[in-house]
Amino acid sequence: MNQKNLLKVIVIVSIIYFIWLFIVAMQQARGGGEILFPLKIWSIVGIVLYIFFLLVELIVYATTPKAEGKEIKIVSEVIKKVMCSQCHTTFTISDTGVRPLKYTCPNCGKEGVLRGKRVKGVARHITCSNCGNEFDVLDTGEKPLTYVCPSCHYEGVV
Repeated sequence: MNQKNLLKVIVIVSIIYFIWLFIVAMQQARGGGEILFPLKIWSIVGIVLYIFFLLVELIVYATTPKAEGKEIKIVSEVIKKVMCSQCHTTFTISDTGVRPLKYTCPNCGKEGVLRGKRVKGVARHITCSNCGNEFDVLDTGEKPLTYVCPSCHYEGVV
């Protein structure tokens, strides 16, 4: 029986015992006879059960592994520059600090995930040779440096 079910059983048995103790007390208050034992004995049994259940709950609490907190307190949002792995367009996203950080490329629509590693390179300002649109791409040193224009989707080489 796992720990969660054990605690549920303890709660259910405690409620049933409380109802039983209430019935015994009402029976004796109306002047009726005892039900198996006098109310005093049933009260002592209740105290012993309470102490036993309390000890079981403390043992369960002490032996349960603690879940590590994954909360991140955000002081302010940070703007990160990201390069799309498909079209190599550089764009900015709002970084909340939560990882993995999911984003979508505004140029080609490819979804990506920021896991905390950084790509080394230099941002280069490019003018599309097809339509004249200006945008940034990340030059990682890989040659030839290719780009996809975010406006006309022209694939070019620098």
